[in-house]
Amino acid sequence: MKNFISGLSIAALLFFSLILMPTSASAIDMGLVSTLVNKLGVSKSQAQGGSGAIFKTAEKRMDKDDYRELKKEVPEVETLQKFAPKTADSKSSMLGSAASALGGKTGSSVGDAAGLLSSFDALGMDKDMLNKFTPVIYDYVKKNGSEMAMGLLQKALAF
Repeated sequence: MKNFISGLSIAALLFFSLILMPTSASAIDMGLVSTLVNKLGVSKSQAQGGSGAIFKTAEKRMDKDDYRELKKEVPEVETLQKFAPKTADSKSSMLGSAASALGGKTGSSVGDAAGLLSSFDALGMDKDMLNKFTPVIYDYVKKNGSEMAMGLLQKALAF
């Protein structure tokens, strides 16, 4: 009987620890995504996709060490990138190529900004919403990472 109660206690403990332990998706939902949904009135998928597109653009424009630091301080950055609309890459690369042909470098500010705007467009949001996302994201990175991480992100997104 004692072994049965001990086994039942362990099973209950495991059950509750699994239920209460946040997964990466639910941690995201409770963090940046829910903040964007609550502050800006966007849908969960718009919050995930928009923030993912912003972080994806930032990664392209950041030094590898700076991006590694951002990911270390705000781990959901990498997960959120998976929600970025797929259409952004093709439009961004076409515009980046056009900018390169006009004397700009590949992956130029013009191409990156256009790619980010096309991501927001694909999510049913306009450039005004992009302008509303960035301060919320900067604030979140500062609070959950550091002021240095926020500065690195701001520098990467300065078009």
